[in-house]
Amino acid sequence: MYSNQLLIENTNSNLIEVSNDEPYIQIKKMVLDGRHLQDMLDRISISEDSEGNYDYSSISNIGMVYLYVHNRGRKRKIQTKVEYVRELLKFIEYVRIIGKANIKELSRFDMETLHSLLIRKYTKPKTSEKKLVIIRSFLTWCFEEGYLTKNISRGLRSIASSKPNIPERDIEESDLKRAIIYYADHPKTQSLLIILGISALRLNEVITPKWGDLYFDKKRGRYYLKTLTKRDKVRHAHIKDYALKVLIEYRKRLGLNIAINADDQTPFYPNRFGRHYSLSSLSTYLSKQMADAKLTTIYGGRVTPHYLRHYFAQTAYTQGAPLDWISETLGHSSSTITKENYLSKLLKKERDVSDFVDLDIGEHQE
Repeated sequence: MYSNQLLIENTNSNLIEVSNDEPYIQIKKMVLDGRHLQDMLDRISISEDSEGNYDYSSISNIGMVYLYVHNRGRKRKIQTKVEYVRELLKFIEYVRIIGKANIKELSRFDMETLHSLLIRKYTKPKTSEKKLVIIRSFLTWCFEEGYLTKNISRGLRSIASSKPNIPERDIEESDLKRAIIYYADHPKTQSLLIILGISALRLNEVITPKWGDLYFDKKRGRYYLKTLTKRDKVRHAHIKDYALKVLIEYRKRLGLNIAINADDQTPFYPNRFGRHYSLSSLSTYLSKQMADAKLTTIYGGRVTPHYLRHYFAQTAYTQGAPLDWISETLGHSSSTITKENYLSKLLKKERDVSDFVDLDIGEHQE
């Protein structure tokens, strides 16, 4: 077993082999364990200089990953920490693979090489950019804290995603309804499709709450689910009766309680074992179910669970919902995000002035 000694400098503390499963898993668990944080902070702050700079000379590369992930200035969810640790430990392995003993030996050219490798390995720009952002922000922090003497993060450029390359995400209501009917005997999938389509909840906002977070508002005569949004804001999402009916049928088949009970700690949307889903697992599952039901965009493209948020926003807008209300429901920080990323095409059509210009000469033709 690895101890927190791996977080400080020693002969092996800067080397990690991700392909060696057991040691890697142990290191990952150790880095995610926040109980070492105070000891680490005591170690680096004991020699604080007159300008408020800490002394990181005794900290290993893995120790820097630990301090970065548990940075008290950043409020990170556990899932975010897991993702950061995974990507940064892979980065530390890259250092070993190219023959460097420490990230302090890396050059800007090494980072440019890594940038090219990630782009070739991950064909989706969004995937490679996400990994690059994590590594770049870590190296920038190491430079700002004085652990690195060179700002090598400059070698990791942003991957520009031009708007025209963003896939069309429009879904016809009739196609979505057909997919829902397709799963008439499968309440697990049917309930999720309905809930996502009529609430704009993100998958993470569905898998995180408990059954006890569902409640009935007597004044409004509606059921609401209390959940946390992407930015840790509380949202009370309206769960319509017909959606709840299907979800209850799914819970019955799992042998779970179906009565509304604030003390019930089982997941609001459970997996087949009655436990909470992981985000990646549910996303993969629902994407496959959508494909099996032949649900596509209006252009025949594949769809993902996130597209249902676009369907919700576009449908709400065409039905007359105010833009700022849509933005608030989606949990966006501003209506600009909603307009540019969800309603741009609708708004362009709405503002098209073609109706003001007409050259119809049909009646004047012989």
